[in-house]
Amino acid sequence: MNLIISAITMVDLTNKEAKRIYFSPDKNLLTSEHNHLGKSVIMKSIYYTLGAEVYYPHPIKKLNLLTYIDFSLDSHQYRIARLKNTFVLYCDGSFCGRFPSVNEFGNELSKLFGLEINLVGKDQEGTIVRCPPAFYYMPYYIDQENGWAANSFSFDRMTQFDMPQRKSSYFFHLGVLDNRYVEISKRQKTNSRQINTLKTETEKYRTVIETLQAGLNAVQMSFDTASLERAIALRQVEIKQLLGEISKVRSDLLEAGDQLVQILHEKEVLSKYIKKKIQKTESSTNETIECPRCGMVFEQALRQKLEKAYLLESLHDDYTSVSGRQAQLERKVTKLQRKFDDKQHTLADYEKSLVSDRESYNAYVKSKATNQMLKEYWEQIGHNNEEIDRLKKDNVNIRKLLVSYAQERDQANTIYLNNLEKLLIGLDIPSDQVEENSEPGSALIASGAYGPRCKVAQILAFIETQHRISPDLITFPVVIDSPNVLEQDNEHLDTVIRSLLMWDKTDNQIIVASIQGRDIATKIDGVNIVTLSNPQNHLFCPSEYAMYEVEIAELFTQF
Repeated sequence: MNLIISAITMVDLTNKEAKRIYFSPDKNLLTSEHNHLGKSVIMKSIYYTLGAEVYYPHPIKKLNLLTYIDFSLDSHQYRIARLKNTFVLYCDGSFCGRFPSVNEFGNELSKLFGLEINLVGKDQEGTIVRCPPAFYYMPYYIDQENGWAANSFSFDRMTQFDMPQRKSSYFFHLGVLDNRYVEISKRQKTNSRQINTLKTETEKYRTVIETLQAGLNAVQMSFDTASLERAIALRQVEIKQLLGEISKVRSDLLEAGDQLVQILHEKEVLSKYIKKKIQKTESSTNETIECPRCGMVFEQALRQKLEKAYLLESLHDDYTSVSGRQAQLERKVTKLQRKFDDKQHTLADYEKSLVSDRESYNAYVKSKATNQMLKEYWEQIGHNNEEIDRLKKDNVNIRKLLVSYAQERDQANTIYLNNLEKLLIGLDIPSDQVEENSEPGSALIASGAYGPRCKVAQILAFIETQHRISPDLITFPVVIDSPNVLEQDNEHLDTVIRSLLMWDKTDNQIIVASIQGRDIATKIDGVNIVTLSNPQNHLFCPSEYAMYEVEIAELFTQF
């Protein structure tokens, strides 16, 4: 099923200028007498209009550019128009829809072409995404600037997939790979990563288990936890009671100490009075005093002596009494201090015992928690092992499926290499310029002018292989810009152009842009030669805009 382009129209909406090129369904040569007449812009616009991102030159990027293309596919006539990243689609003259993004338009093309290419992106999760439209056209297009490089860089914005993924997309066109292959391939890689993760996690669990188990074995714990809990509770009660007793003894001790201080102070005062000398007073020797008790009469001087004797005796009596009370208090303080110290020692023993009991209990609790942790770790190891077994079985089944894909891929590649070998001979390319394990889409590192010829051989070998093994799949026009790169000599350039314009192995439409090759094309039947004669660097013209103005206006209203 070939897609055949009949015409492409490019419109500068701002300056109201346009250019339309008609194509033959077979072979086409786009040429001109000089460079910079717009051949490459026309070639780029073909697949740009169909949703690919191309490397437009700066002057074209600045334009308010509308492009639309007419093509036939499966007995229907289609028109697709593009303005920036918005697309409109017509089928057999009827409007079919407007698509405001390349992604939405790509979904519509997938249904239209009956082809879907899903690949694994380069993000960390390896998300499977639908490829943009450029991947439909990549095997068929070589642009002037980047297409002749070793890798396929004719389209922009394709680096969301790595090179192996981009190469795999070629085998979708050959009917060898499909989206199921992508899904199971990703699943196999995901399974393998998960298996490695689970194995690493299991090893960590085993290391922790060995460490924890060694600690448990060293302690050898065996407890009557109920008795231990009762002992802890009883000791706490005893400590509380003992603290009360200590508080009371301390209060008594402080009170006795205060009393002792008072006694010592009183004793000190008495001592001072006893030692104090009583001053002498003069008295009359004639004066007498009668004793109130016995009635005896005494002289006044004797009275003073008696008073001193009585006072001294009273002080000594008081001093003796205070000294006795002091001795009693000192004995009481000593007794209370001893009692206080004993209870303090008992408290320390109780607290030490309580700490020991609590440590034993905490050790038991920790050992119980450790045992629970060990149990959970063993369960997790068991779960990991079950999951690893499941993933391994799934990978075994996947490998069986992938074997069949690999066999089909090898068979297709064998056909491709046979076709490529013949083309290399026809294009005068030594076989050692291409690696033996080369595949469609592989980089071709060929020396000098061999490179471009190898790229042409690669494309033609691919479409010949596709025609042979999957003739019902859609194929697209071969669009090749400037095959005279890297100083091809006239002889080899003639060979390349002749090979393209005389290609009869498939029914693909072929469009070649080259400043050379007109003489060859005129000698080949059925070649449509389009010669550009516009001024340099000015492809569009007002007259062509006026010619298609009604058509352009009708299209523009759909955007």
